[in-house]
Amino acid sequence: MHSRGSPARARILEGSDVFVTFLCLYLVSAGWSAPDGDAIPMWEAARHLVRHGTFAIARPWPINAPAGVGGHFYPVSALLACLIHVPGALLQTALESAAPGRAGALVAITSHVGPLLVGAAIPALFFGLVLRLGYARRAAAIATAMLGAATSVWVYARVPYSEIVQTACFLAFFSALVEAARRPTGHEPHQSSLELARELARADPGAAQRARGALFRLGLWAGILVNSKTIYVVCLPGALAFLVWRLRRRLALRDALAALWGFLPGAVALAAYNWMRWGSPFATGYESVTHGFWQENLLSGLWGQLLSPGRSVFVFSPPLVLSLVGLRAFWRRHPDVAAALALTVLPLLLLYSRYLFWSGDWGWGPRYLVFALPVLLLPSAELFGPAREAANRRARRVLVTSVFVVGVAIQVLGSAFYWSAFIAIARTVQRQWLGRPDTRGTVMAPYPCYSCFEEIYGVAWLPPFQPIGGHWWLLRNKIAGHDARQAEADAPWKRLTSIRLDISSDYDAAQIDWWPLALGRRGWPVALMGGALLLVAIPWRAWRAAVDEPATPPPAAPGT
Repeated sequence: MHSRGSPARARILEGSDVFVTFLCLYLVSAGWSAPDGDAIPMWEAARHLVRHGTFAIARPWPINAPAGVGGHFYPVSALLACLIHVPGALLQTALESAAPGRAGALVAITSHVGPLLVGAAIPALFFGLVLRLGYARRAAAIATAMLGAATSVWVYARVPYSEIVQTACFLAFFSALVEAARRPTGHEPHQSSLELARELARADPGAAQRARGALFRLGLWAGILVNSKTIYVVCLPGALAFLVWRLRRRLALRDALAALWGFLPGAVALAAYNWMRWGSPFATGYESVTHGFWQENLLSGLWGQLLSPGRSVFVFSPPLVLSLVGLRAFWRRHPDVAAALALTVLPLLLLYSRYLFWSGDWGWGPRYLVFALPVLLLPSAELFGPAREAANRRARRVLVTSVFVVGVAIQVLGSAFYWSAFIAIARTVQRQWLGRPDTRGTVMAPYPCYSCFEEIYGVAWLPPFQPIGGHWWLLRNKIAGHDARQAEADAPWKRLTSIRLDISSDYDAAQIDWWPLALGRRGWPVALMGGALLLVAIPWRAWRAAVDEPATPPPAAPGT
C-alpha cells in the first residue's frame, strides 16, 4: 500500500489522458491504404468542397445512384461522413501546393486524419460516461481499454469510412440522453408555480436552467447524429419515449422548446444538404439507392449479425461477451440506462436485419453495428468491481484477461490488411471451387453486385472463408515471404479440398497495411520512433494508478 500514498499515486487518469493514449495507438498502427469502396465518394466530396466549394463527385457511387442538381453526381453519404475528411483534404491541398508532383501519394495519410482523431475521442467519451454512471475509475479504465483496443473500434479508426464518426455521434447522443433523463427539471407534479419558485430558490435556483441546458444538448446531439447517417432518425422515437417516461409530468413547455431549439441546427443542415444535392430538403438519396433492399428475413438478419461465423459481433468484438455476463447486474443497478440502450439500439438492429446487405458489405465484421459497440459494452463495467470470494476474483481476472488478449489479437489481425485483401481472395476461391454465381436476379441487376449474397455468402457463412482466420493465414505467409502457390497449400479451405486453386493475382496484391512498410528501408527507423511515442507519450502512470485503484462497488444510480 506504500505506493498508493506516494506522489505517483496522485496522478489521476482523465479523459484527456485517454484521448492521448488512443491517439498514439491509432497513429502508430495506422494503415497505408487510399480510400476505397464507400470511402471514395466521401473523400472526393471533401476534396471538391475544399477546392471548388461543391460536394459534386466525378461518377455515381454507388453505381445505381441518380444524378442530382445540375446533372452532377453527389455522394449519398451523410453530411458528416464527408465533413470528417475536410481537415485531411485541407492538408492534402496544402501539400499539393508545396510539392505538386509528389503529394499525390500522401492521400493514404491525409485521408486518415479525420477518422484517427474522431476514433481517439470515442474511448475518451466512453470513459467519461462510465464515470458519470457512478463506477470507480478502475472499472472505467478497464472498460475503456477493452473498447479502444479489443473491439472493432480500433480497426474502423484506421480507415476512412464513416462508421467511426457515426459511433462517436451515437455515443455522444446516448450520453446526452442519459444526462437529460437523470437531471431534475425543477418541475414536479402537483406543485403551483409559487410553490415551485420558492422551492427552487431555497434548494438550487439554477436547477431548471441546467436541466434545460441538458435538454438543449440532447437536441443538439440528436441533430448531429442524423447528419452522420440519416438512418439514425429510427432511434429518435425510442429516445423520446424514454425521456418522457423518465421525466413524466415534470417536463414543462420551456424544456421541450430547449430540446427542439437544440435540434434545429442539425435539421436545417440536413435539409440544406439534401436541397444542395437533390433539389429537395426531404430527399436523402438513400430512398433511390436502397429501393427494394429492405426485404431480408428478420431472423436471418439477426442470426447473421449476432451469430454467423464470418460476421458475428461477438466474434469480432469479444468484450461484448463480458457485457452478457454483467447484463443482469447492470439492469438492476441502472434500469434507466438499460432501457435507453434497448430503445435506441434495438430499432436499428432490427432495421438493419431487414437489409439485404446486413453483413456490411466488404468490411471487418458487422459494419452496421459498430455504432453501438460503446453503449453495448457498458454492462461489462459490472465485472471490474469487487467480487465477494477469492475464487470468484480469480475466475473473473482470468476471464477478463483472456477476453482482452483475444480481442486485441483479433483487432491486430483486422488491422494487418485492408479488409478487401482477404475478401477478394475468398471470392476468387469461392468461384473456382464452389462455382461462379448467377447474379442476373439480384436487386442490383443489371448492375454488378459485389456485396450481394451470391458473391459474399462464403465470407459471411462458411468457416473456410472466416476473415479472422483468413487474415492470420495471410499474415503468416506474407511475413514468411511465401509466394501464392506456397500460401495456397496451407490455406484454410485446404481442410476441405485438395484442389489447387489459383490465387496469385489477389494474393500478390495483398500487402500488410501498416504505414512504415510503405517507406521501405526508411520505415523501420520511423516505426521505432512510433514505438518510442507509445512509451513516452502515453500516460502509463495514470493508467496504472487507475487499474490499481481498490475495487469498490459503484453507488446506486441516481433516481432509480
